[in-house]
Amino acid sequence: MKNIFVTITIIVFLLITGLSVQVIANPQTAADTGQIINVARFAMPQLNRYRTLRIYLPKEYNTSAKRYPVIYMLDGQNLYKSDAAIKSTWAIDSTLNAMPLNQQCIVVGIDHAGKDRITEYDPYDSRFGKGDGMAFSRFLAETLKPYIDSHYRTKKQARYTAIAGSSMGSLLAMYAIVQYPDSFGNAGIFSPAFWIAPDIFKFTQATPITKRAGFYITCGDKEGKEMLDPAYKMDSVLMAKGLARKQAPAVKVNQGFSHNELQWRTAFPAFFNWLVTRF
Repeated sequence: MKNIFVTITIIVFLLITGLSVQVIANPQTAADTGQIINVARFAMPQLNRYRTLRIYLPKEYNTSAKRYPVIYMLDGQNLYKSDAAIKSTWAIDSTLNAMPLNQQCIVVGIDHAGKDRITEYDPYDSRFGKGDGMAFSRFLAETLKPYIDSHYRTKKQARYTAIAGSSMGSLLAMYAIVQYPDSFGNAGIFSPAFWIAPDIFKFTQATPITKRAGFYITCGDKEGKEMLDPAYKMDSVLMAKGLARKQAPAVKVNQGFSHNELQWRTAFPAFFNWLVTRF
């Protein structure tokens, strides 16, 4: 009864605020496995847009009083096996359901902007158009994180908060952790599209990075020099700033993998195992 009451309470609150909510059912009860809450038309005032959130609440969330670390993840449509717009996903829900109770966390997936995905995730202007990534990062730090911290049992400090994404999403994640160190303490940088925004290197070089920050960079060996060389370059930038390998492990190259969700699904557990040592 308790977990039913908590779920109803969340839904009632969100309905009062005018947001559209859908709880994605799982094969087992919420006490045994995580559940996903979809929040439609979440306002992004920095961009004058709306977006769907896909919030994974870990197993035992509804039957305990614990507070949890949070991972904010880009491309929310592609994250969960039980709730996705594509066939091949990151399967974050399946991965976390298999983790021990003391390693559980909340995951907040933010849907991408469809045809405007490239420019929304790019902090800088490019041949693809005017970059909205700075405004998107402000949305994450100034609107979304405070909302999540207010309405869910989170560990609010930056050290317990990560941001992660792939390709353009990892470019945005890199920018956000450097720009907002008081909001995000760790970043998962999967197959970073740094090539599209070389200013990210100068920005990282010029901006102080806290000794608490963590960076996990990974990509596939079949992605080519366009992805691999900039990943190694960013690793060199971080090392030059004095970060230890515990903060920024050497670039993890996944053998036999291309630029797709299969790689990122396979790479996520290693990232997560590193991340929980940081929490």
